Order: sequence, then C-alpha cells, then structure tokens
Amino acid sequence: MKKEIIIIILILINGISYSQQNDYPLDIEQYNFIHYKKNVLKFPADSSSFTNFFNRYNKLITKGEGQLRILHIGGSHIQADIYTNQMRERLQNFYPGLNGGRGFIFPYKIAKTNNPSNYVVKYTGNWDFCKNVQKQKHCTYGLTGYQIFTTDSVTTIKIYSRKEYTNYEYNKVKIFHSFNNSNSYEVNIKIDSVNSSKKEFREQGYTEFYFGKYIDTLNIEIIKQDTLNIPFRLFGINLETNDPGIIYDAIGVNGASIPSFLKCSLLVNNLKVLKPDMVVLSLGTNDAYTTKFNPQIYKANYDTLIQRILSVNKNTAIMITVPNDDYYKKRYPNKNTKLQEKVIFELAKKYNAAIWNLYEIMGGFNSSQIWYEAKLMRRDRIHFTHKGYILKGNLFFNSFIKFYDNMIEEENKLMLDKSKIKID
Repeated sequence: MKKEIIIIILILINGISYSQQNDYPLDIEQYNFIHYKKNVLKFPADSSSFTNFFNRYNKLITKGEGQLRILHIGGSHIQADIYTNQMRERLQNFYPGLNGGRGFIFPYKIAKTNNPSNYVVKYTGNWDFCKNVQKQKHCTYGLTGYQIFTTDSVTTIKIYSRKEYTNYEYNKVKIFHSFNNSNSYEVNIKIDSVNSSKKEFREQGYTEFYFGKYIDTLNIEIIKQDTLNIPFRLFGINLETNDPGIIYDAIGVNGASIPSFLKCSLLVNNLKVLKPDMVVLSLGTNDAYTTKFNPQIYKANYDTLIQRILSVNKNTAIMITVPNDDYYKKRYPNKNTKLQEKVIFELAKKYNAAIWNLYEIMGGFNSSQIWYEAKLMRRDRIHFTHKGYILKGNLFFNSFIKFYDNMIEEENKLMLDKSKIKID
C-alpha cells in the first residue's frame, strides 16, 4: 500500500505518467524496413548538457515556467521546413501551454527561392539577394545564410501564417538589418491603434519593436531617407512573445554545406541575441555529394562551426544528425555517408553532443532506394516526399520524447528508492 501511494505521488509531482507519454508519441506509421528500435538519441560521451535541457523542459511541462529555444540549422531539408515544422508543432502541442511563439524566420520568397509553406510573404519594390552557397558573390551573411537588399525609396514586406497551420501571435519583433552612419533608411512596422515602441540596437544589428497587444500579421515598411546609393540589407526577422513555451527555429539554405555557414560572419552575433538552449546541426549531404570526399576536412569544418556556436554559450546542448542515405547523381548509392557517420560520432564524443542517426534508422547504405519505392523519397533519392518528411519529423520527435521519458523514469526510480529507505 505504501509503495502504491509513493508511485501516485511521483506521478503527481512530474505531472505526466510514463505510460501516457509512451502512447501518443509512438503512434506513427510502421514500415518493416525502418529500424524503429534504433530511433533514440545517442551519447558517445557525457549527456549532462541534455540532462540540464530536459530538466528545464520538465519544469516547463509541470510548472509552466520558462522558455526553451531550439535552433535547427541545415540545407534544403531544413529550408523547406516540413519535417522541422512537424517537430515544432508536435513539441508545442504535446502538452498545453508549450507554444512559445514562431521565432526566427526569413522571407525566402523575396530571394527567389522556396518559402516554407506555413507562412505567406508578400512584398513591394525591387529586391536583389545573396546566399551563402554562391561562390561568385561576396556578401555579408547572418544566421540565415541569406540577405535581401534594395535601394528603392519605399518598399514593404507583409508576413502572416497560412490558415491550415498554427497562427502565431507575438508582441515583439526584432528585424536584423544593416546600419550605416548616414541613417539612409527608416524601418517601421505599420499597425493601427496600438501603442508601440521602437529601439535600435546597432552593435547587435537589429531594430526592436514592442506592441501593446499581440498581433498576427507583420507589415514592414522601409523608407529611404536620402539620395545615397547605399542598399538596405535584411538578414532575418524574429517574432517574439514573453509567453512560456518552446520556440523552434528552422534555418536552412538549399545546397548549403558546412563551409557555407562558416562564411556567415554575423552568425555568432545573431546567436548572442537569440540565445538558443539547443542547436541541432543537420549538415553533410552537400559536403558528401562528391567523388572526392575528405572526412578530415569535413571534420575540421564541423569542428570549427561547433566551436563558434559554443563560443556564445559553452552550455548550449548540441545535437548532430547523421545525414540520410542518398544517391549521387541519381545513379550511385553514396558511400560517403558512412564516413560522415564515423566523423559525427567522433565530434559528439569531443563535445558531449547527442546524435540522431537517421542513416541507421532508415536502414543504412542504399536504404534510400527502399524509401523511394515506398514513395517516401523523391526520384533523386536525396529529398523526401511530403509524406516522407512528415514521417521523418515524427521519428525525430519520438527520439526526443523517448529521452525525456527515460530521464523521468530514472528520476522516479531514484525518488522511489529514497522513499523506500525513509519508510524502512
């Protein structure tokens, strides 16, 4: 009887039972070629940074306190924001009160590339763009790896959520953009009948707007103040609230490799403003899309990127995802991914990082062919179909929740053991 009472108390303390956690997250589509038992977070070394992260996650669930920011960086898989949006929505809806806002976005449409389908971008004026995969352009980049720029006298940008997706509201906006000594441009957010304030943070590279109420549509107006031919450059936009919950930023550039993000001179500056609690790195497909892949160069580049991230906060939890199995030029199974897997385990051991081994989960070498036959990957055997990306997002979410389950279960066992000692 005493044991039953203790277990009930532990469940009430944590606010969620292990069985309840297990039922909902694991209910996803089953395929006999996917290694579901391997869908776990792996730690070649110490997991203390993730224990701290998940303790805060547990506090958020049980007490409704704090914000957690996850930043996911990668290539085309991330720019499309299908599987990352699935991860975002499942994390924010797993328990009531976990929606911490939309976070960091970029108006990709203005850069003449695919925009995530979950928000709409409309604009006026003549804009040009740079992205960090262009070798012939030498531009300044921030965290997004893109910049759009204009010299027009008046331009506008409008951003809002699509109806079929979560409608995010916010009361604070940070616009990351260029500054110059002549104050050539005035940046405003047009909104009727709302008290608002505006402040420039030139050293940090953004203008911040605060509103007296929550809004769900962003109307930016950029007005030129002089006749100088100096462009206005936009690097990204952060939509914020003070609400407790999870923020999941997805930052991707089609075709990006690790050197692409090493070119982003404002990356560290942006990270100091955003302060992510966890950074997920999904880079490598484009690095390995070659017949001359060098694992040591790949490792050195990845090492440099991780060091830059940790230079902002050494306690940031780092997760590295092993790239999916793919084909080279639609004809040859890519053997380089196995070499990348080895490098990623070495780096994870060095930096106490977590690994989500998608390569292993989907079946290893040449498994992309099987996924293609199951209509989960496109013909190039690099990118997934929409159905495949949703499945990928669900798998990623499950690995995250499994770690949380295990952590809570271990804590419950420790508390139960201590209670037994006291009772005895």
